Amino acid sequence: MKKNRIIGILGLGLFGSALARRLASHGIEVIACDIVPDHVNEIDEELTIGAIGNFTDLDFMRETGFGNCDIIVIGTGANLEASILGVLNAQELGVHKIYCKAKDQRSAKALKAIGAYQVILPETETGYHLGDLLARQSVEDIVNLDEQTAIVEFYAPEQWWNKEMNHLKLRQEFDLNIIGLRQKPGETLNTKFPANYTFKAGDIIVAVANIQIFDQVDYLERI
Repeated sequence: MKKNRIIGILGLGLFGSALARRLASHGIEVIACDIVPDHVNEIDEELTIGAIGNFTDLDFMRETGFGNCDIIVIGTGANLEASILGVLNAQELGVHKIYCKAKDQRSAKALKAIGAYQVILPETETGYHLGDLLARQSVEDIVNLDEQTAIVEFYAPEQWWNKEMNHLKLRQEFDLNIIGLRQKPGETLNTKFPANYTFKAGDIIVAVANIQIFDQVDYLERI
């Protein structure tokens, strides 16, 4: 039987509490803590374990059960020293997949240096994300999977209308792999489409793209 993942969240500010709620809504067990009682009490019913305490205290983390977590997220980036201690405590408890929120590049570099699995700069990443969307008027969304790959959602350009998907040779020429289609925003993604699907005006395409090629070649203008 598949084991349920347990995710720990250290710090329940806006970022941490939003993350905790979303994970809990997906049925994931969440252990979370904060030094502010109101932050914990506000979402306590949605948590597997909610504790009031300081995650820089190794004994507190051990007693709360953070050592049982598969992943730990440090959801506060204001205090670099506290975040570093949080990473070290998580490692001491045997958890090595540690995500950290950071306030700037300097903090991010320090957290990576001591072994953080991934560092998140929410404001910077949100700014980049919005910039990518605004720069491409026909692009609905971009989600980076790693440094080379992204999932992009965009309207079929006029050049594609009334053309069959396989005739456009999108994978061979542009490393664009279509994984789904929508007829309108918010509609359930259709992943069972024929290779010879004929594009129509208003089609929304969801695809896996090579980021470098996506940045260098504008699918919406060049094809």
